[in-house]
Formats: sequence, C-alpha cells, structure tokens
Amino acid sequence: MIIAIDGNEANVKTRVGVGEYAFQILTQLSKLKTPHQFVIYLKNTPLPDLPKSTPNWQYQIFGPKKLWTKIALPFHLFLSSPKPNIFYTPGHYTPPFSPCPLVPTIHDLGYLNSPEQFTKKDFHQLKNWTAQSIKNAHHLFTVSEFSKKEIEKIYQIPSTKITVTPNGVGDLPKKIIPPLVKPPYFLSVGTLKPNKNIPFLITAFAKFFQKHPNYKLVIAGQKGWLFDEIFTKVKKLNLPKQVIFTGFVSETQKWSLYHHASALIIPSLYEGFGRPAIEAMKTGCPVIASSIPPLKEVIENAGLFINPQNKKTLISAMEKIIKPDVSQKYSRLGPPQASKYTWTKSATTILNTLNQL
Repeated sequence: MIIAIDGNEANVKTRVGVGEYAFQILTQLSKLKTPHQFVIYLKNTPLPDLPKSTPNWQYQIFGPKKLWTKIALPFHLFLSSPKPNIFYTPGHYTPPFSPCPLVPTIHDLGYLNSPEQFTKKDFHQLKNWTAQSIKNAHHLFTVSEFSKKEIEKIYQIPSTKITVTPNGVGDLPKKIIPPLVKPPYFLSVGTLKPNKNIPFLITAFAKFFQKHPNYKLVIAGQKGWLFDEIFTKVKKLNLPKQVIFTGFVSETQKWSLYHHASALIIPSLYEGFGRPAIEAMKTGCPVIASSIPPLKEVIENAGLFINPQNKKTLISAMEKIIKPDVSQKYSRLGPPQASKYTWTKSATTILNTLNQL
C-alpha cells in the first residue's frame, strides 16, 4: 500500500501545536516496521530533522505553493504514478477532490465556539475548509475523546468513523540545563492567543504576588493573534519585572522551565487536548488547570482544577501548590499519568487504522 502524507505542517522551523504534532507523528511513523510505502508531499525542501529518505519513505516536492492544498495537491494526486492508495494529513485540510480516500486530523473545533477570537479571514478558512475536509473524509482522526464527541455532535459523524490519536510526550533530555529564570516561578506554556486566557492568569498572579513577592510568572510562547490585551494587562498592573515573556523556547529550554517551575498553570477557556499538561507531568512539575472536559480527560486526578472565570479559585490553587506536601503529591502523580500518552502509541494507532481502511 502507498500512503501519501501532507508533511507541510511538520516542515517548519518553529513548531507549535499542530506543527509539533505533525512532526512527532511523522517521525514515529518512519520508525515503524511496515511493508507499506510512505510518500511525503511538501511544497518546500524537507528540513534536516525530518526523517531521512529510505526505500519506503520518500519525499515529493511540488507546487505551485499558493493555494497548495486546493490546487497543486489534488492535481498531483491524480497525475502521480503509481497513485497512492490513501491520503493522510496530521492537519485539518484535505484537497477538494481526490482519486483516493482522504483521512484528515481534526484537532479541535474551538473556533466554532468563539469566532470572535479569530480574524474574519482566519475564521472563514477554519470553518469552511474544515467542514469540507470532514465532509469528504473517508475516516477522521482527532486528539481527544472530547474533540471526538464535538465532531460527532456538530457534524453528525458516526463514532465508528473517528479514531482518537492523542498528543504524546517524548523522553526527557539526559541533562536538564539551568532555568532561564531563577525560581520560584509559575509557568504558562503556549501560543499567545485568546483561548489561553492569559489576562485572567496575570490578574490572579498579581493578587498572589501581593502576599508572595518572591514569585515570578513565566509565560513561554510565541505571539499568536489578538494578544495586545496580555501586554496591556501587565503594564496596567505594573508587573513588568514579575511577568516574564520568553517568546518561543527550544525543546531544551522548555524541559528546563518545566523542571524548575513551582507549577504549570493552564487557565484555558478551550482546548482540544492540552499537551503542556502531559509535558509538565512527565517532569514531575505540578499542574493547575481549567476544569474543562479535555484537560480533565488528560490530567485525571494528577492535578488541581480551577474555574477559568473565577480568579479566586486560581489564587487558592497557587496557595495550595506551594505547600511542600501538596507539591510532592502532584509531583508523584504526574509521571505515571503522562506515561499513558506516547507518540509511538498514537503513530501505531494511525498506521493500524489506515491499514484497516
């Protein structure tokens, strides 16, 4: 069987969210023993850290780059020889027409719940292109049971047509480097965008800081969209030295931040999965998270939950987590919970599902 894969989400230097998911899944798929042949479609030359070419793992680079998914990809699928038996993408979008079955990954439907958190252009594309992908799909992957239920409900898709392939977490580095910021600090990891609820976190931290002036808040993540309120809030609360923005951090720096943090805080209003939770738990870093279905699904009893619209619950959780006995409890519970989620397991599920299809 020839399995064609859209590898463009993985073929970027700064990987976050879907990009990191795509990179990890491709990396693990390339390591699995299988008689099948993989052909990875790209619009740019593959980056050096993507899996190396082998007899059953090949790259094909083609254009035009503009509207690649809508124009270049479908024509390539029809004109390629031999034609692939199935087309899989670790992202939302598939071509509008294809000679073979299409299998996309729908990570979440958060944009439907909060369209105001997106530009009109981005919302239009997310809504319409994703709906088309779901309509044309032979099968679907998604990253959590929560997202699966949302897809079933909104698009009337039968449960048997959706397979959950969660985010994973890899091995910790053999050596943890010194932290970018001197402890003690609380940590937030993720792209700066509205659903992450960062202004709420900053406001709660400001109250906590009044009683604990030795603490800092480290916000690690690149700018996404509609992020101005975040920086305005820091300025308004006069916390320029206490709230530290690192921007995008390397894998090595990220693991160090988790390892030395008092706790990871995820105050999100919406998530499809919440990968920072399992990354933090892997290191033994305690987790404080919003009491929303996907985070409760991923963390289970290994973290403290808060109401993401009530700052008193977050302040209370921060007060609790700095107590040694509470911190040690969640440091112990985290690693076993994180071990349930591996990239190898998800990649194996994907390959087995494509094989059955």
